[in-house]
Amino acid sequence: MRAKLGVLLVIAMMTTSCELLQQVVDAQATAGMLPGVTYEAADLVEAPSRSAMSAWMCPRVLVDGGFSASVAQVACLPLGFAPPSASLRVSFDLRFKVANPNNFPIPVAQLLIAAKVFPGAGVQTLGAVCVQFCQPGQAGCTGQPGPGACAANGQDIRSAEDFRRAAANLLLATGIQALGGQQPTFEMPQVMSGQELTLVARFSFGPEALLAILQKVAKQSLSQLQGGKKVVFSIPYDIEGSVWFDVGSLGRVAVGYGPASGTWVLPDQALVL
Repeated sequence: MRAKLGVLLVIAMMTTSCELLQQVVDAQATAGMLPGVTYEAADLVEAPSRSAMSAWMCPRVLVDGGFSASVAQVACLPLGFAPPSASLRVSFDLRFKVANPNNFPIPVAQLLIAAKVFPGAGVQTLGAVCVQFCQPGQAGCTGQPGPGACAANGQDIRSAEDFRRAAANLLLATGIQALGGQQPTFEMPQVMSGQELTLVARFSFGPEALLAILQKVAKQSLSQLQGGKKVVFSIPYDIEGSVWFDVGSLGRVAVGYGPASGTWVLPDQALVL
């Protein structure tokens, strides 16, 4: 009788231990771990040609330099007709990898990017934008952030508040895509369980805002423009930001990326999306 009771006690203890172990496993499975975010590059994907930008800049820079409008017009003739400002848009793809160490999918909820052009120079300008992604099929999705979007959940995370002094309309969001050539949208990307996904977020500079900065820089090339020569337009930049995820019981968490530096150079031939 005692032997039977002992066996039953052992079985009960084993059953309880297994149940506790399963509870621990289940708790770990749903607790959530922080995803990894690795910045890769900011690729120039849309830009006017050097000729088009030089033709647009030439008369403006010469007049600002003290030349009359008639003299500027003659001097700029070799560069051709100035294109409309709206055609001089510059866009780039921000590319990074997201690794999901969890055994459940995690959505990318929000994305913050801050881009500083001509850092350290007298014309340094900061642009920033917060993007809020929408549920699949949500009508009227524009990526516009709602109240509290891109808010910090830790002192080491860059938030929208950190860039409240950014210039208006310098940086505009176009959408995000998984690498593969899809059209950018504002639909919430999903990073599947245990996988790594390359995401590409597309941004454009507001033409008027960027042209005002480049015009100040182009004054350094006044003599070239006066001689009817094309100018090399280089745009150095610093980029940083944060990505927000919905991670199980951890709730909405942010992971930072950057700062990273580089230079975009406007090409000889226009880049067209």
